[in-house]
Amino acid sequence: MQIQKAPFFESQIKTLMGKNFNEEELKILLEKKDDELMKLISDKFYETREERIKLLGENQAKQIEKRIFLQSIDINWKSHIQYLEQLRQVIGLRSYGQRDPLIEYKKEAFTLFENLLKKLKQDYMVVLMNLKFVETSIGNPTGKTNEEKSISQINKKVKRNEPCPCGSGKKYKKCCGQL
Repeated sequence: MQIQKAPFFESQIKTLMGKNFNEEELKILLEKKDDELMKLISDKFYETREERIKLLGENQAKQIEKRIFLQSIDINWKSHIQYLEQLRQVIGLRSYGQRDPLIEYKKEAFTLFENLLKKLKQDYMVVLMNLKFVETSIGNPTGKTNEEKSISQINKKVKRNEPCPCGSGKKYKKCCGQL
């Protein structure tokens, strides 16, 4: 007997996997047991990763993964600190219920941290699974190939007032280098 998975679960899988699975594959995926489901998702993740490495090269693909992960950590850590501050402000009310506020704070903070780790994993997977690269055919005034330009841009430290290497036309300090 196969258990019908909830619509919420189906939407979570669609969010996680993006357009990596078509509707037919998604139905088959939802019928699998938990361990088979995890293996299929993991295999698809590594397959898309290998495609990205073939397209960009190993060094550049790892640089992109590292930047995405660090940016995700930064954003989620800021939210986590805000949650802890809010918890600190309201935890004193627990003493009215004959509970030690310090112990309650530690329990809730640990739960929040566990949620932070889960969110980091999920965000990382969602971004990398849905990340697509498009090759552009913009003129090349320097005469360097795209690969040579990419490698030289990665190895070169960008100064704050130089144009941003992402191609936005803004200064680095106003674009990717914002504090």
